[in-house]
Amino acid sequence: HILQSRSKSKQSTPIMATSLFSEDCSSVSDANALFSASKGLLVLRPGNGCLGCTKFHFTIPDGCYALVTRHGADLDYTHPDGTTSAVWPPGLHVPFPPWVGVSNLVTKQSIVLDLPVKACKTKDNVTVNIDMSLVFRIMGDEALGEDPELVRKFVYEVKPLGLSQQLRDAQEEAVRALARSMRHTEIYGIRSGADDGPLGGTLEEEEEFEGDEVLEGTNDAVDRKKVKRSIEKGKDVTDEMQARLNRQFIPQGIQILSVMIKSVHLPSDITSQMSEKTMIISKNAQQRMFHINTLQNTRMDQQVQTLLQTFEEQREQELSSGDEILNAEQVKLNDTIAQAVKEEANIREETKVRIGNMEAENDLEVQ
Repeated sequence: HILQSRSKSKQSTPIMATSLFSEDCSSVSDANALFSASKGLLVLRPGNGCLGCTKFHFTIPDGCYALVTRHGADLDYTHPDGTTSAVWPPGLHVPFPPWVGVSNLVTKQSIVLDLPVKACKTKDNVTVNIDMSLVFRIMGDEALGEDPELVRKFVYEVKPLGLSQQLRDAQEEAVRALARSMRHTEIYGIRSGADDGPLGGTLEEEEEFEGDEVLEGTNDAVDRKKVKRSIEKGKDVTDEMQARLNRQFIPQGIQILSVMIKSVHLPSDITSQMSEKTMIISKNAQQRMFHINTLQNTRMDQQVQTLLQTFEEQREQELSSGDEILNAEQVKLNDTIAQAVKEEANIREETKVRIGNMEAENDLEVQ
């Protein structure tokens, strides 16, 4: 019935765990489904799975650390080489009497735990809520060179509820100290991923916009420097938190994989003031951009008109030069025609004289 209720509520299960806990289940076969459905479930205590049955075997699902007991006492697994381990490997184990079975299953998956810290005071005494989250895993994997005894230590000494409280206490102290060291105008910069710039790239990629009076407001350059300092401080703090938590929890069998500052919530009146400031800066930038665009359009129109006028003058000059060349060629043509006519007249006259002379000579010969 636990598995059925988990399946029905799977749609509303949050992605991040808000608490850590353990619970009973009817059989080891339900383990993977329960661990997947419940994000904060760390330890399962399976039952026999078959009331009244006498079984001489038991199974261990993959993806879990398994602790086995005999009459309630811990039983180590003996490897073929003779070494022993507190954690039993997955698979079918036979033959074992009914009083030997799996007592605890511990998840191997990474857990994302949501740790909000409320009512933090900033340096200028503004109350903010900071939503933290961290990713951790339970150690004890022999394949990674870890001690399987850490699994027993977690199950019997640390326990899910104890781990949850320790993590909350450790995180809250560090986050409140961080908030107290910063002003409310800088606090947004500590969010993990805040180094992504407003255009989708990183702030380093957007440094080319710095110093542009059109794109920046009066105080944008100063604000940008403050944001960068806040981002660097946020990264340093989360890295230090992760290192400090690992120093505290690795001996207990818990490895912190990542620490994130998801979001920062300021009072609504402060948020409204910051939004209004941003809107004013944006409107001023828009007006400056519109003015510059108008000047650019006017300058371009003037350049176009100048070019058109230059082209017209060049065309007229080329037409005038063409007419002069045409007239000169026409004069040459007329001179050539006149010379040809004159030469033709001379030839005709010379031919006429020759014909007259020839006729006169013929007449003399006849006589």
